[in-house]
Amino acid sequence: MNAFSHSAEYAIRALTHLAQQRGDGFSLVRDMSERLGIPAAFLVKVLRPLVGRGLIESRRGRGGGYRLLRPPGQVRLYDIVDAYDRLAAEPSCALGQAVCTNARACPMHGYWKDAFAAFQTYVAETTLDDMVQFCRQQTDCAYPALGSAAPSA
Repeated sequence: MNAFSHSAEYAIRALTHLAQQRGDGFSLVRDMSERLGIPAAFLVKVLRPLVGRGLIESRRGRGGGYRLLRPPGQVRLYDIVDAYDRLAAEPSCALGQAVCTNARACPMHGYWKDAFAAFQTYVAETTLDDMVQFCRQQTDCAYPALGSAAPSA
């Protein structure tokens, strides 16, 4: 089960990449596509709503590409995900029941409700800077690139 749509997942990966490149000017779609393993045409479509929301800037031509408009510490995962996915106030039933409420709960209702609330809080509080710092601290972290890093010897 994926927490986000492919578009939201790719957007988080792309903006984490841009946050890692901070201060290096614009990043070309071609380079980002290759590094992140996201088809270039799809990456352009994914990034378009984030330009409209003022999270990133795009520039055409020589020296163009994409870059963050705000410092990574000021861009929350929620700011990115909200362009693609709506994090519902109440999660759907983990076991697929049509009606799953406190009054008519499935066996997982209490756990799932609490876990989903914790997930929403994490997405609302975690910034791109947190993502970059995590990647720097984990020596075997390949994120945001596609796949995983080779195990250390």
